[in-house]
This record gives sequence, structure tokens and C-alpha cells, in this order.
Amino acid sequence: MEKRMKIRLLAFAVLLCFLFAIVAPAMAAGHERVLMKAPHRDAAFVADFPGIGNHSAESFLRKYSLQEGLVIRQSYIKDGKIYIPPSGLYYTTRAPLAKILQDDKVVILGKIYTLVDNGTRLDVVKNVEVKRGGSTPIGDGTKHLELSSISLDGNGFVSPKATFQILKPSGNYYGTAFPVATDSKLYNITSGSLNKGTSKEHGSYLPGELGHDWHIEYYDSHIATSGQSYLIVDEVTADGAKVREFATGAINWMLITDKPAREMLLGVGERAYINDWVVKVEKISSNKATVKLWNKVTNETVVKELGPVDAETTKYLPADEVNRNKMVVRPSANDIQVQLDLFRGAFRDGKVALIGYRDLIRIDNPGVWESDPRFIARPDT
Repeated sequence: MEKRMKIRLLAFAVLLCFLFAIVAPAMAAGHERVLMKAPHRDAAFVADFPGIGNHSAESFLRKYSLQEGLVIRQSYIKDGKIYIPPSGLYYTTRAPLAKILQDDKVVILGKIYTLVDNGTRLDVVKNVEVKRGGSTPIGDGTKHLELSSISLDGNGFVSPKATFQILKPSGNYYGTAFPVATDSKLYNITSGSLNKGTSKEHGSYLPGELGHDWHIEYYDSHIATSGQSYLIVDEVTADGAKVREFATGAINWMLITDKPAREMLLGVGERAYINDWVVKVEKISSNKATVKLWNKVTNETVVKELGPVDAETTKYLPADEVNRNKMVVRPSANDIQVQLDLFRGAFRDGKVALIGYRDLIRIDNPGVWESDPRFIARPDT
């Protein structure tokens, strides 16, 4: 590999986005990595590229489409050659509907995989000042909280309002922005001024009429939220903002497989087989089942009670990782997973419905892509 790698033609490299990114870690030695940087604004866009396209998939619950793409960013031409900096080439796949426990799919380099499981974390940022156009790192630093803009015009008067965005490893922004403001001229909706409504009656009012000052009432908040992500600021000025607290989720690892699900409906004492593993049901109650896994080669044995399946444990599934772990069992090698068939009915006619997956592939964040160690995978929500 040359000091500055000459790229003749690379059909693949890989980054998976909901999911994760596989990016080249060092394609041009001595050059700055371009992680979190977008392609040039005038970059070419190719809508139809051989080997890259849209795919159809079907899980237990739905049919949907999967998209993939190849991105080259921050490249340049010198001495008649094309140079791509470190992390400047990545493959991306989108699977926004993919969820755990439902046999949902993701496409990777044209091949369909099942998303079997994942592990998550919450990254928290506390007490930092961010200037306009600046950013602060999140978690391991491969994502940033960026103060992308500050607007000053508040309907004819000066009132700074900051808009934060999450910058991802791919160079794209998280789908939702976080607008916040702290100007004293604004009614802060989180202070309680609107929590239970106002004294206004149904109807229309002129400025100053009936003592209602609606003509000088403008609303904003020092808190912005999106799903499990939230931002709290103490101050927004024309130059920047003081962040009191910010938090957002991230994926630590994923388990996928290219093998189909093994569907099992077993009564007490009945068995099924997945590779070298014996799956046996030891006990069934109204909302629990004790399952035993035994490896015929290594003699490893795992026994776990799956459940309970009730309104409390299933309230936030499949997102709830703590309760989700009560519904699955894996041996130490992590080569198979057995889980309750929750979304189609785990208990039927005195038996328990189980789903099994084999030949699991683990993808860490970040992790070396197993088929080509030149590339790194990054799960990216």
C-alpha cells in the first residue's frame, strides 16, 4: 500500500448505518481521518450503481425495503491520481424499521441478514460550553454534539436561539435537531407557563384586549427532546451556548446471522436441535418457560427461565434491553440464540413457542469487519 493509497477501483468497502458503518481505517497514511466529515458539497451523486441497490425483506410482522449505498468523501486529485483519505470510503446500509425479537432484516453488501440482538448504552455530556459552529464529543468521540446555528431575530426583536445537531460518523446528522433558547423575553414552556393551559377562553382577541398580552408572548424552551435523547442548556447567547446536560443512546454491539430462523413449538420434555445444541423445555407456567441448552460436543449446559410475559415486562419491548434479556438465552460462545416468540404468541395450547438462530456474527462498535480486516464496522443509530 502506498503512503498515499492510489485507488484504482474499489467495488466495496463497508459502513452500516442504522445500523453500522464499515470504514477504511487508514487508506492514506499521514493524512487526517475524515470520520464525521461529509462529502464535498459538489460531489457527484450516482443513483444507479452496479451491485448497490434496493432490496425487499420480510420478517414475522411486516414487509419492507432495504437500501444500501457507497460513499467516497473528501477525496482529491493530484498528479493524475485519485486519493481517498483515511475513513474516506464507506459502505452504508439503511434499516430504520429493524427491531430485535421480530426477525427483522438488514442488507450488507447485497446479502440479507437477520438482526438477532444488540447491546446499547447511554452517552451523557455535562457542563460544556459550545461556540457557534463548534461541537463537543459524545461517548467515544466518533459522534459530536454540534451547535450548527444561532438565530437572533425573534419576530422583530433580538432573541438568540440555538440549534444543536448530532453529527454521526458517516458525516450525516441525526434526523432531529435540538432547538433551545433562554432569552428572558420568552415564556419558557418548561417553567410551567403552559403546562395546564392559560386563562384564555375559546375565541379570537385583538392586541391588549381583555388584559391578555398575547401580542408580546413568545414561547420557547431551554430543553429539547427526541426519543431518548435530550438537551438542557443554561444559556444561549449570540456567540454560543452553555450545555447543562445532553444524553443520547448508542449501540455497543450487534448479533446478526445469514441463516433462517428455527421455529419451535415445544411442550415440557420435548426437544429440538440447532447445530450441536439440544433445546429442551424443562417447565412451562402461564407466562414463563424454563429452557435448557446442551451442547453435544462440549457438554456446555445453560438453563434459564424465560419470562415472565406480562404487561409490565412487555410495555417497552423490543426496545427495553433489560426486560428483553429475560426473553432470550445464549450460551457462552454466543453461537446460537433461543428466544420466546413474543410478537406472535409465546404460549399456545400448553406449549411454548420459541425461535432459534444459529451461526451468529458479532459486530462490535467499533469492530473489525470479519471478512476484511482493513475495514471497521460502526453501528450508527
